[in-house]
Amino acid sequence: MKRIITAAGLAAAVLGCAQSDGPVGVPGAGEAPLGTWQGAVVVCADGPTLQGIDISYYQGTIDWDAVAADGIDFAFIRVSDGVGFEDPEFDRNWAEAARVGIARGVYQFFRPGQDPVAQADLLISRMGALGPGDMPPVADVEDADGESAATIAANLAIWMDRVEAAIGRPPIIYTGLYFWRDSVGGADFAEHPLWIANWGVSCPNIPDPWTDWLFWQDSASGSIAGISGDVDTDIFNGDMAALLAYASNTPVCGDGWCTGDETYDTCPADCPRCEPIPPPGRAVEETEVCFEAGGPAEYWHAESAGSGGSLLHTGTTDHDYVVNYAVWNLDFEEAGNYRVEAYTDAAWAQSRTAPYQVRHDGVVAPVTVDQTLADGWNLVGEFAFAAGGDQWVRVDDNTGEPGSTGTQLVADAVRLTRLDPPAADADADADADAGADADSDGDAAADADADAGADGAGDVPTFDYGAEAGDGGGGSGDEGDGCGCAVPGSRPAAGVFLAAFVLGLASFRRRLRRS
Repeated sequence: MKRIITAAGLAAAVLGCAQSDGPVGVPGAGEAPLGTWQGAVVVCADGPTLQGIDISYYQGTIDWDAVAADGIDFAFIRVSDGVGFEDPEFDRNWAEAARVGIARGVYQFFRPGQDPVAQADLLISRMGALGPGDMPPVADVEDADGESAATIAANLAIWMDRVEAAIGRPPIIYTGLYFWRDSVGGADFAEHPLWIANWGVSCPNIPDPWTDWLFWQDSASGSIAGISGDVDTDIFNGDMAALLAYASNTPVCGDGWCTGDETYDTCPADCPRCEPIPPPGRAVEETEVCFEAGGPAEYWHAESAGSGGSLLHTGTTDHDYVVNYAVWNLDFEEAGNYRVEAYTDAAWAQSRTAPYQVRHDGVVAPVTVDQTLADGWNLVGEFAFAAGGDQWVRVDDNTGEPGSTGTQLVADAVRLTRLDPPAADADADADADAGADADSDGDAAADADADAGADGAGDVPTFDYGAEAGDGGGGSGDEGDGCGCAVPGSRPAAGVFLAAFVLGLASFRRRLRRS
């Protein structure tokens, strides 16, 4: 069992377990310490521990065979400093750690003043899919970047949600006691494992609200074979079996996460499918798995209103960064030109400068939409989409309207309506036109014969109703072409919306879950 030692309750034990004035360490040689330790609450290891390191390009070219032979069981490897600097040794270190059998993890020096989504996406892209022996990635939180505690916490939450959605597990937070308390305001991220920095002590001092630590950086001046000069050393709170279990990344069908080699075909419960956009188009509701509500969950509010009887809304800001955002992911069965509309319920949609982005056929188009213009379907624009995925509609909360105004931004359904005829419809139109021409020729001949007979025999003229019925149903006009479904853009009956909503709720699984 772990030992929690308090200065008030066990002063002698504190003095024996900790040293005063020890610096708090940070990943990467040459980076400033987070502060000094002034013992208050100390948490020692639960039992057996393992030795590890964290490294960056500061350590130069590392001999990983020598590192493994020196008893190092795990390593955290820096991928970047925000989005402005990518570590030139990352790819080699990442590959070499795996080759010699050392459990590995990625850490990123988190910059609160930079776009947290862009930072997370860089890490995810460079890291790739996690496999056996890979630990969840780390946000190295030690620099305020000139931002307030509220901004740091908000942007860190966005980063965490983005990475967790990609890997299916909570990422790790690296920080120090006083930085977390003073610069992050003691924000509650306790669902994320803690990697605490605290040098020169027997047991680390950890910030509220955590009650335990998983990793502890205990020194910035370690000496490890295969590495020239000082290196940060770390301790894992557990034995080898615990480390291997933590770094297993073995997919488990039914755990609510789509990881490893799980797919919709092998595990539909964990990997629900985002239904593609058919050639005529369709509405994509915010209750579908295609939809993602990003940013701190507490800032999103659900209402029984809007398209399908539900919508989300959040407050706007005039920040130069995004806190909350909504994304409708799109996968098209067929390339084509589509009208994009967003459903804006007048009772909740208040932003006049909603910043939408539409990614279509490899291009991202920014569009400003006045959500108050329509109580219903509100035009975003017309765009040419490619067949396949990696296309989306997005809206962000930094509209330029200050939070003090109480302005609400709505995220509801988006509707895509085909403007150019789908290929199947075009073929049907051509066949119908050809049939109509043939019918027309037949009608003319029949009428001529009838007229001739009438003139010759003195009978009353007759009309070919059968041929005219064939013209009307066979495609001479505007109603018979296509697949027999509603004309794109028309509104189905209310019962259809209700059924779609129920099905959407049944299939929806929230990706950004926080345990």
